[in-house]
Amino acid sequence: MSNQPKWAWWVVGIVIPLIGIVVSIQLATKSDSGGSAGGSSDPSSDGKGSAQSANPAAPQAAGTPGSGSNPTAPAAGQPAKVLAGPTKFTLSSGSNYVDLDSSSPVPRPAGKGADATVGFNVPPPALDVPGSSNVLALVADQGAEPTRDECSRAIGKNGTYTSGEMKVGTRYCLQTDEGHIAYLRVATVPTYTSVTFDVTVWE
Repeated sequence: MSNQPKWAWWVVGIVIPLIGIVVSIQLATKSDSGGSAGGSSDPSSDGKGSAQSANPAAPQAAGTPGSGSNPTAPAAGQPAKVLAGPTKFTLSSGSNYVDLDSSSPVPRPAGKGADATVGFNVPPPALDVPGSSNVLALVADQGAEPTRDECSRAIGKNGTYTSGEMKVGTRYCLQTDEGHIAYLRVATVPTYTSVTFDVTVWE
């Protein structure tokens, strides 16, 4: 029998388990705080992840569908994409309409879906917009060819539905019925039977 007092064994029986419990709690607390400090792979566990899940839609670039701007306008700082051209097409008394909303503008005899027409039966021949929408604008004959944005601004400021008298080198900007912007230049002397245009159409 040991000479140690009975209360000593009582202390050992209570204190040691208590120490074990305290150590376990401290280790568990450090483990939890370490996981938070190190970051969780679950994006919803931090502030950024919560913000992203609350607003999953990323900001859209200007000019893209759904942003509320012109769907055909190029994104900010991006060059305009060319849909057709530079190329040529000839309108004649038998095929005096053209649809510019394709990669290969083709003259046609009827006006359905057409964006421009030339009236050869009323002198002088003039470039007109079917439906008389004010989407055709004359631009200066001199200087560099206009860009898409310059054409768009010219149409917004000086848009009309008819070209007036045409001559070689006369230049126009036009907005198609699908919202594309086109640049046209009279390439040949207009006659009462035909006229040829240089054209570029942007998406």
